[in-house]
Amino acid sequence: MTLHTSPNSVLTKVARSLVVSKRFATVEGALWDMAISTVRGRVSYYRRRIKRMENKYGMDFDKFTTRLKGKATPEQEDDWLAWKSARSMLMDWQKTYQDLRHEQNR
Repeated sequence: MTLHTSPNSVLTKVARSLVVSKRFATVEGALWDMAISTVRGRVSYYRRRIKRMENKYGMDFDKFTTRLKGKATPEQEDDWLAWKSARSMLMDWQKTYQDLRHEQNR
């Protein structure tokens, strides 16, 4: 049997339970906190991925890119692509975080 529950109703149920347990004063406050917390977690995740690459190669992305030109191994190319992707995702999640904070303070 498959349950057909909308994401909104799931989030609202969770938020209501947090209000009932007196962790938040309002459902809206609980939802804002869950959203911001989730986005902050994604920012942290991509920062850790980038830091691991910097530690692995002992340099930042720009220096790594310069060193690879014309002489990258397949592993280095894979790492370069993963690193580039992590940087892009970090910027996207940071913008989302800023947008949420701005919207919350309106």
